[in-house]
Amino acid sequence: MIICLLSACGKDVHESVSAVRKDSDKVKRISKYENEAIYGVYHLMGSNNEEIVQLVKQKGFVDKIDMMVIIDCKEDKVIEIKILNHKESEDYGSLLTEEWFLERFKSKSAAVPLKLVKMSAKDENQVVAITGATITSKAVVDGVNLCMNNYHRIKGE
Repeated sequence: MIICLLSACGKDVHESVSAVRKDSDKVKRISKYENEAIYGVYHLMGSNNEEIVQLVKQKGFVDKIDMMVIIDCKEDKVIEIKILNHKESEDYGSLLTEEWFLERFKSKSAAVPLKLVKMSAKDENQVVAITGATITSKAVVDGVNLCMNNYHRIKGE
């Protein structure tokens, strides 16, 4: 049934959103919150979930990094980020897709902007950069912060 719902939405639902959140009963695109950097905004609702999923592009060290940021509306926390596409360097830059790096964003409060740090996180809103890939790490943090700001705009209405 959910597959049918997602198929019925056709081109309105980005394939990455469909692939990640098939447990939602309703998927609604909220295009009025899209801009040059955030190119997809979706409100997902299910019996046990309510989430805002955003697709965002940020300039990394080499090229644009495409990301998906999922925020839980009930908890006001980042559930997950996924790197959809990138062309960062094969040595340090490509580490942005590693689970150990992506885990650093999980359960972060959407209420406080994230800050990139180089050594160790001392506050809840700090994310430790990938050593040797500070610009790449900053692009990911900036993309998540854009999505968190946009989430507050959405939630405010």
